[in-house]
Amino acid sequence: MITESTLTAPQTSSASQAAPNEIAVRNPRTGKTIYTFREPTDQEIQQSFERARAAFGTIRAMTVRERLEEIGKIKRYFLANKEKIVDRIVEETGKARTDALVSEVFAILDIIHYYQKNAEKVLGDQVVSTPLLQFPKKSKIYYEPIGTVLIISPWNFPLNLALVPIVTAFTAGNSVVFKPSEWTPLCGLIEEIVEESGFMKEAITVVYGGKDVGRKLIDQRPAKILFTGSTRAGRQIMEQAAKYLIPVELELGGKDPMVVFDDVDVERAAKAAAWGGMMNCGQTCTSVERIIVQEGVYPEFVAALKRRIEKLSHAGACEGKADEGNLDVGCITADFQVKIVEEQIKDAKAKGAEVFSAGTHTEGSHAIPPTMITNVDKSMKVLQDETFGPVVTVEKFKTEDEAVAMANDSPYGLSGSVWSQDLVRAERVARRIETGSLSINNVLATQGNPGLPFGGTKDSGFGRYKGPLGLQGFSNPKSVLIDHTKKPEVYWYPYSKEKYHLFSRLLDAIYGGSPFWVLKAALIGLKMESLAKKKRK
Repeated sequence: MITESTLTAPQTSSASQAAPNEIAVRNPRTGKTIYTFREPTDQEIQQSFERARAAFGTIRAMTVRERLEEIGKIKRYFLANKEKIVDRIVEETGKARTDALVSEVFAILDIIHYYQKNAEKVLGDQVVSTPLLQFPKKSKIYYEPIGTVLIISPWNFPLNLALVPIVTAFTAGNSVVFKPSEWTPLCGLIEEIVEESGFMKEAITVVYGGKDVGRKLIDQRPAKILFTGSTRAGRQIMEQAAKYLIPVELELGGKDPMVVFDDVDVERAAKAAAWGGMMNCGQTCTSVERIIVQEGVYPEFVAALKRRIEKLSHAGACEGKADEGNLDVGCITADFQVKIVEEQIKDAKAKGAEVFSAGTHTEGSHAIPPTMITNVDKSMKVLQDETFGPVVTVEKFKTEDEAVAMANDSPYGLSGSVWSQDLVRAERVARRIETGSLSINNVLATQGNPGLPFGGTKDSGFGRYKGPLGLQGFSNPKSVLIDHTKKPEVYWYPYSKEKYHLFSRLLDAIYGGSPFWVLKAALIGLKMESLAKKKRK
């Protein structure tokens, strides 16, 4: 738990600048400072790890069922305090209220519910078959906790991408040091959830701060690092972790394709594209960013998507109005991200693209309207770089091979979708697209199943969390072989020419393809045992 010494009390303020040793957190819709906090000292960072490591011994000794009872307390707290939690998220991120409820609160409840049903089985001892030559020994895998892990979360889903990995790490038996993004730290919220729910206080240690604090936390040598954020920052974290041989899991950016064949229900596909591209104001690493449409339905699809975008209510058109769950597209959260999105749109326009927006945008405003860009080419930043805003591009293709090539023409490989009524073709294309997850005739759907692992390939990172692989990823899979016999092994010393030839015959028997290999191997094995007994005498 973060101590009062590392966090100034949240306070409403209209100040535009924080003191040199403080960081200001602002409301992206109003620009006003919500509160400030100060970064911890080096000593406080060290103490945070000392507390977490002290707690690890207690957590490790708990059964999985006991840990599940603890995370059940968080589940009950969320159900009782949904609106209060949504208020905090909306205030710091500027996202639409429905996005906050569905993509943050629901996601956390869903993963806890999944673990309550499945974690004991996933983390239970796994029996593995033992080769005939090692009969009657038994083989097992123990999934054991790894220690104190460091989780660094991003600003776009400040509670989801904090608590989902935290809960996963804890369920696997680890203590957690957690650093949220300085842009949306939700200061005090996790501490409040822990305190009021009755969850084990020592299990989560929250440390607030920017990049320098993150580097200092890595220097404390956690047992593992899970980082969610940009590819650039992921490379920096991996480079630093390599000095200490700390295993890392990197959940990085994406430029996700949506491949639409000409046999689809165009209206449904357009609805999906609008939501998949604009949900959370496009600030989702798995957002639809590149839409690749077969030429036969390209004009119809573009027209349908334009109609859908026009109907979206967005923050720029709803200035001053309260969001009671009816706002579709909220604000861009971070100042720097506004500039990135603006620059990509300007660059596309300057190079001949056609840009359609659901409203006008005032430069510098965080309320960027939903936007569709057509007539794009590879020279444009919007087609090559991650946008992370409410912007989609639409291209056309002729053949299946061309569609696959276009989908894979990106350094990223996080998510995507394929749309076709021909499910054989859809699955064939899905297998060819280089990505960590993929939905068929839907968008972002894989994220809605907590049993599916989440992660990417290429510049989108590596490692998986959620599902069985997520729990096991925060574990040490220990291989164990149990020998109940009292005899020495035939391959132990002493070696001899006779034993060598028996070994050679044994290899031929086992791997030579004979239908009677079991019998031959057994006979040779008996001869080797007999030889071993003679040697002992």
